[in-house]
Amino acid sequence: MDNQQPLMLVRARARDAARPDFYSWFETVHLRDVANIPGVARVRKGQNADGTRLGVYSFASTEAVQPALASPQAAYARGTWERWQPDLEELLIELWSASYPIPLYHGIN
Repeated sequence: MDNQQPLMLVRARARDAARPDFYSWFETVHLRDVANIPGVARVRKGQNADGTRLGVYSFASTEAVQPALASPQAAYARGTWERWQPDLEELLIELWSASYPIPLYHGIN
């Protein structure tokens, strides 16, 4: 287990006409779905000055990231975004995690 908790940041902003419905879905459905993903330790939300919604998802450990993202729960959470695709002005997903050398390449040079 490592001492650096990996994070995923999601930034999303919908077009004006879709904003109320999208923001309601994001806070009541999406954040709940992400919290149900095994390996996700904490879900936080926020918004910036222009109304962009922020989701910050902390993983239990570096080792938990890949199994969490490959889980059926994560596939389900990703699939629910399709309905909003035409209404989004912005969607940015960043994953911050420690990276380690691949054992095969460690010590070659």
